Amino acid sequence: MSLTSTYSPLKRLLASLNLASLILVVLLAAPALAAAPAPPSAADAARLAATLEDAKARDALIGQLKLLAAAETASRPAQPGLLERLSDKAGDLRVGLATLAIFVLAVGLTHVERRLVNRLLAAGLAESRANRYLSLLHRILRVLIAVIAGLALAQLWGFDPASLLDSQVGRQVASTLVHIAVVLVGALVFWHLLNTSIERYLTATDSEGNLRQRSGRARTLLPLARNAVFVLLVVMVVLILLSELGVNIAPLLAGAGVLGIAIGFGSQKLVQDIITGVFILFEDTIAVGDSVKLGEHVGTVEAISIRAIRLRDANGSLHTVPFSAVTTVVNATKGFNYALLDVTVDLGEDTDRVVAIMEELGGELQADTKWGSYIAEPIEVLGMEKLDATGAMIRARIKTTPGDRAALIREFNRRIKRRFDAEDIDLPVASLRVSLIGGASTAQ
Repeated sequence: MSLTSTYSPLKRLLASLNLASLILVVLLAAPALAAAPAPPSAADAARLAATLEDAKARDALIGQLKLLAAAETASRPAQPGLLERLSDKAGDLRVGLATLAIFVLAVGLTHVERRLVNRLLAAGLAESRANRYLSLLHRILRVLIAVIAGLALAQLWGFDPASLLDSQVGRQVASTLVHIAVVLVGALVFWHLLNTSIERYLTATDSEGNLRQRSGRARTLLPLARNAVFVLLVVMVVLILLSELGVNIAPLLAGAGVLGIAIGFGSQKLVQDIITGVFILFEDTIAVGDSVKLGEHVGTVEAISIRAIRLRDANGSLHTVPFSAVTTVVNATKGFNYALLDVTVDLGEDTDRVVAIMEELGGELQADTKWGSYIAEPIEVLGMEKLDATGAMIRARIKTTPGDRAALIREFNRRIKRRFDAEDIDLPVASLRVSLIGGASTAQ
């Protein structure tokens, strides 16, 4: 599709709007096109001055003007009413043709505007952010066409809408409508810029098309801030619109203050939830996506609202924990983790050999392409942690990246079991010794 064909509906729309504006200007200015009287000459001005200086001549002139005004009033016909004027206009062929032309022009402009919107949708804007405002633009253009056509018809049929705008009520209504339009457009533009900025920041991609990883704090606080700004913006716009419509908003503000005090006293738990949540969020203690333990609740943070945290545990159950119920937070995804590896072998095995195998497996994991990315530091064998009748327990640990501890422990246990089987290293087996009184003892 060429550029000319793409924008041809727009050109037709602008041309039609220019034609409609020209017709409207002509219809509105037609009553004022009558020829104005010629200005008086210098001789007439001199005679008028001489007449005004002479008292008798001035009195005679005043009497003649009064007689002329009385005669004019007596001879002036009565002003026709609304029905009479409509009847006169209805009988005029030119008025009928102009009315038909205005209707045809309005319908044509509406058709062109609809085709233009459909063309923009077909051009690929249906998947962009501009699509959400195309329907609003469509309605605004249709209302604008209807208003222009209505004003033209009113002027054509003798209603003179310009005189209504010149009155005090008309000026007040026009000023109120302009202020309301400015407030609505300003609020819409501000919300669009804020929402678009947050969405672009959270969904930004790099040059390869991969989603950029934003911090958990940003993914948590930005949506909350966006919701708070939306609520504040709606309240402010509603109050401003009520004020422009003549509603006294002072009682509303006073009532909101009293309601806030009542909520503060009656919903202390809610206030505590909100205040505690604000401190937890600003201290970056918890963020969306973290693996945490809140009291007896363990899981991954799925969402955070203004008063509660939603956790999804390993079984898929959803836990909603109010902020006021959070006394301690155990976060497994901050900075790093340690994968503790406790390996218990039979008392008859060589522990030095077991330690060597554990260090070797730690090196293999770190050299692995997949598991190496989970390891922050090499394996550290701490030594023999426990020695009793059940066996010898050797403890080691690996410093891992946040959230990868459990997966690394599972993989290490899988590999060490296979290595012990290959090296013929026995794991401890539970045994029971039974002693018989006055006889021999047996062991199992």
